[in-house]
Amino acid sequence: MDERLTVAQSLRHARHDFLNELQMIKLNLDLGRTDRAQALIRTYAEAAMHQSRLSALSMPETEEWLLTAGWRFPELRLAVFCEAKRAPRELDAALCSWLETFADSVKRAFSDAWPYPVELHIMEADDRFSLELSGPGDWSSLILDSPQLAIGKACGSDRSKVEIHAQMEG
Repeated sequence: MDERLTVAQSLRHARHDFLNELQMIKLNLDLGRTDRAQALIRTYAEAAMHQSRLSALSMPETEEWLLTAGWRFPELRLAVFCEAKRAPRELDAALCSWLETFADSVKRAFSDAWPYPVELHIMEADDRFSLELSGPGDWSSLILDSPQLAIGKACGSDRSKVEIHAQMEG
């Protein structure tokens, strides 16, 4: 497992990312591309909304992993979408550990395809929680088992998906 980032390192990365985002908006405004600048603002605001929803799940280990993954695994382009309002908090450590294994496995298997895009969707409906990851390529060779998590995998030659499901108590 890669080492955790200190608070100072995290803030340094966040500040750098924020300044890059501001520069992209300014560049587009300077070039008269207000529609593109507005689209960037919407994109950044939507990402912040999903991060806020993630925080509301009260799964601190998983939240920290997801919020720092882009800095710890720069080869991955992880897009996180959180629609869930609740999550099985007792699985926080198991999810965090599994995500670390997933990132390491993808990093090794697709080292020639950087940056490697992965979408992660966190959803919840009818007392059922799900975390779904999808990306290009065939993930059938990735070993992604966990004794604590119910994991399903659908792999094709051009796209693959992994789903983690958990029943939540009402």
